[in-house]
Amino acid sequence: MIEYLFDADTQEALTPVGHGEWNARVSPMWNIDGVPNGGYLMALCLVAAGQEVSHPDPLSMTSHFVGPTKPGEATVASRVIKRGRSLSVTAVELVQNSRVTVTSLITWGDLSALSGPSGPLRPPPILPENSEMQGGPQERGASTFIERFDFLMPSDMAMGAAGRPTGRAEARGRMRFEDGRPPDLMSVPVFADGFPPAVFQLGHYGWAPTLELTIHFRTRPHPGWLTIDLASSHLLEGAFEEDCYIWDSQDNLVAMSRQMGRTLVG
Repeated sequence: MIEYLFDADTQEALTPVGHGEWNARVSPMWNIDGVPNGGYLMALCLVAAGQEVSHPDPLSMTSHFVGPTKPGEATVASRVIKRGRSLSVTAVELVQNSRVTVTSLITWGDLSALSGPSGPLRPPPILPENSEMQGGPQERGASTFIERFDFLMPSDMAMGAAGRPTGRAEARGRMRFEDGRPPDLMSVPVFADGFPPAVFQLGHYGWAPTLELTIHFRTRPHPGWLTIDLASSHLLEGAFEEDCYIWDSQDNLVAMSRQMGRTLVG
C-alpha cells in the first residue's frame, strides 16, 4: 500500500503499457493556479524513466516545458539512449492530447560508487532556528501544491513572499513534505521548483511558469527538512534565471539547479 501522496501520484499513477511507455494520471493535487507544478511533472517522468535503467540514481535532468499540461490522462514515453557500465542516458516525453508538453534528458549513475577529491564546497546559508522563522506562502485553495509542504522562512523573506518585498532577488528557508514523507532524489524536482521564487522579493507576484529547468543531483538526502537557497541575477523583459541549492538535514549538498522562467505580472 502506498503510504505517501507523492508516491501515489508518481509511482502509482503510472501504468506500464510496454516498449517504454506508461499511461499516466496527472494529479490535480500539485497545482499552482490550476496548473500542475513543473517539478511534479519532472518527477513523474523521472520515476518512469528510472524503471528503464539499472543505475539507481539520477545524476542530471534537463526538462523543457513546451506546452501546457493539465490534470488528467497523459502518456509518458521513455527511450534509452545509452546503457553503459557507469552511466545510462534516457530521453523522456510527457504527451497529452497527442502533444508533447514536457521533454527531458536524464543521465543515470550510482552516487554511492563515486570517489575522488571534494571541495571547496558551498556551505548552506545560516538560518535562524526553526522556531524563530515564519511559515512561507499562506495561499490556499488556488494552490494545492502549497498544501503539500511545510515552509519556513526568515521573517523578512516570509513577509516578502507575502507582499512586502525585500528588494533583493534572493529567497531561502526550509521545506519538507507536509505528510512526513522523507525526501529522496526522485522528489528533488518538486523542491527545486517549489519554493517561492526569488523574483517575489522584487514585488513580482503571481504565476511564474518554468520554461526550462536543469537539476544536478549530488547526494542522497537524509530525512528531515531540506534547506533551500535561491537567487536570480537578471530579470529582463519578464524572463529570469534562478539558481537553486538544496542541502539536507545533515548539511550535505543534495542538488543544485538552474531554471529559466517568466513572470507574467508587472
